[in-house]
Amino acid sequence: MKTPVENPFGDPGALLLEDEIPPEPDWAYLDSPRPSAPVESVPVLASPVESVGYAIDSALEAQHAGNRAMATQLAALAAVLNTSRAHLSVYLQPGGLAEPDAVELAARAAALDAALQLNLTPNQVRDRAYEGQLLQEKLPAFWELFRLGLTSYAHAQAAVQFANGLDEPDAVAEYDSTLAAAAPTLTPAAFRTKARVLQQRLLAEPPAARTARALTERRVWVEPAEDGMAWLHALISAPDAIRVKARLNSTARNVQKQEKQADRIAREAGTNRASRRTRPQIRADLAVAWLAGDGTPTAAKVRPILLVPILSMLGTVGQDGQLPVLHGYGPIDPATAAGLFDDAPAFRRIGTDPISGEILDLDRTAYRPTKAQRDWLTVKYGRCARPGCDCDAATADIDHLREWARDHGPTNIRNLIPLCPPEHRLKTLTKIRISRDRDDGDALTIHTPTGYTARYTPTAYPDDSAF
Repeated sequence: MKTPVENPFGDPGALLLEDEIPPEPDWAYLDSPRPSAPVESVPVLASPVESVGYAIDSALEAQHAGNRAMATQLAALAAVLNTSRAHLSVYLQPGGLAEPDAVELAARAAALDAALQLNLTPNQVRDRAYEGQLLQEKLPAFWELFRLGLTSYAHAQAAVQFANGLDEPDAVAEYDSTLAAAAPTLTPAAFRTKARVLQQRLLAEPPAARTARALTERRVWVEPAEDGMAWLHALISAPDAIRVKARLNSTARNVQKQEKQADRIAREAGTNRASRRTRPQIRADLAVAWLAGDGTPTAAKVRPILLVPILSMLGTVGQDGQLPVLHGYGPIDPATAAGLFDDAPAFRRIGTDPISGEILDLDRTAYRPTKAQRDWLTVKYGRCARPGCDCDAATADIDHLREWARDHGPTNIRNLIPLCPPEHRLKTLTKIRISRDRDDGDALTIHTPTGYTARYTPTAYPDDSAF
């Protein structure tokens, strides 16, 4: 006879027969790792909060990977330039090896080679190589952080920039350790501020000496803007900038008073005047007049090249929307071009056919590049023929692709290209070569000692088929 026992599961008041008691659970099995089901067989539903968290984690990992990759690139570019300096024959011809600046020449050639393959400028390559070298040699704690991906390239750039001028070992060590501790918790802007303040505190060089060094970088440059405008920049000393601004403001205020008085007189006489200029407009007009020397015997008398489809001389747009082009700037509107053509002494005018866009009325000679050939090359290329160089073709050297003396190259348009003096020197003294394709009169190919070749077609304005 089976003896009833208390039910250990469920209702404590119920009784079970002995053979109805469930077996003891396999507790060891429950403690062992459970096999996971394939992901596709059991869909995992995440809450919106979890989804956002996963996405942020992915973005963070991508950022760390990008930081690590950038550190690797800086170190690699530093190695490229160091190797080129140690083994000059990698890039230099025998003539280049004999130059007094052979080491620098080899580094420039290596930077160009890397730039062509990375779609960077040679200056960017050299800047990154310098950053990699300085971080590894001077800021080891920060470099380790960057190498592990825990801080960004923007932080590294700031660390390098403000390390300049720090030469005392104790100052450099403090700078390195302080920035390495701060970088993971600061935005690039906040980190830049911290690095600058720290540099100023640690610098041994007197402020006057730093100012004198910065003054050697003064310069003026032009930056094209939209709609026929351009920016004129000047990096000058702060006192000079304040003086210039004060004179512009004072003179503009007086001119504005005179224009208001003229407006009042015109209204009383019942005549209309042109709309009055704002003070910023007056300041801009004054700056142009003063710098160009308007109204003085030494007024600027430049001869920029204006490339104009024939129909644009009539103030209209030609077939396919061809617009006039002001060399050194770009397309301008037909009305402005027509006005410029009225001022014949100021421009060299080169007409183009309104249908084909071909340049007219320029010829060549057989010995040296003529003025007409130089003008043609300037219009055609716009800038230095080395890919990525923005130097103005108007001030470049005219180089023979096949050397005149060594290769008996002819002086004709197909064998001539504009190269700025530094690039001309690289082509002559290094193993970097530029050649023209026989099957395409416009295409050029550049060759480097590492085996890289690239075919390209240099044009002044590649988006405008008329030119």
